[in-house]
Amino acid sequence: MNLELIKDIYDLHIKAFEGLDFNVIRKNNYEITYNENIKDCYSNFISNFDVKDKYEFENIINEADKIFNGINRTTAVYLIPFMKELYNKRQEYFEKDKYELVSTEAWQIYDDFSKLDNITTNCELNVTLELATDMKEYANCVMGCYQTDDEDDPYGDLDEGYRQGYMNYKDLYSDIKNEFYYIKVDNEVVGTTQSVYNNKVYGIYSLAIKKDYRNKGIGKEVLKQQLQMCKSKNISTAYLQTEQGFYPNKMYKKFGFKDLCLVYYYLKK
Repeated sequence: MNLELIKDIYDLHIKAFEGLDFNVIRKNNYEITYNENIKDCYSNFISNFDVKDKYEFENIINEADKIFNGINRTTAVYLIPFMKELYNKRQEYFEKDKYELVSTEAWQIYDDFSKLDNITTNCELNVTLELATDMKEYANCVMGCYQTDDEDDPYGDLDEGYRQGYMNYKDLYSDIKNEFYYIKVDNEVVGTTQSVYNNKVYGIYSLAIKKDYRNKGIGKEVLKQQLQMCKSKNISTAYLQTEQGFYPNKMYKKFGFKDLCLVYYYLKK
């Protein structure tokens, strides 16, 4: 397992969050990420642990409880393999009577760009990506892709707080680039996607297609175009994050992505 790569992805991930109205409290042996407008555990968590034993871990949790309680959140832990002590002994640290495992996330990477030109997407539509400049307009488009009012929609819903985050986006770091794209078919906006990258890794985020345009190969075509962008920037590794067992996870593997690691979200009871 490439822990250095995993840590690079995590750091890029958190920096990208900060630009979307997320706050990060960095301590010597842990950090807390939270958003004042979004309540789910995927936006409010403690992570980046460096602990030696359970006593040290529980002291950190007690400190974090005070912060999360102050913003009306439940303490959640984002557990990633580079946090070796916790990750390797997670059954010991996250006892079932104290913590609930609410999500298992698969991180996948693409690093064999020699095969990229051979990928067929079976999309017969004219799909293009257009860089967004008006973030209010872009935010509304993102929300429209997710909020379909369909209980069976596999995209699920998206907390309304994300709209504010996109609208208020700021470039905070000089060492990363965050790009937001409209997905267009014959000049009509049919979805959105996002690229976050530095000189080492290229992240693909929030690829969402409007309901009426799904199952036409558009998502695969967009994915291929973003990988081509990654290649053109001479970045050797692209990554994305999906829920384990969810259908995109299998689709991305067919595309050429491979599993890097599993990460876990634990919610304190």
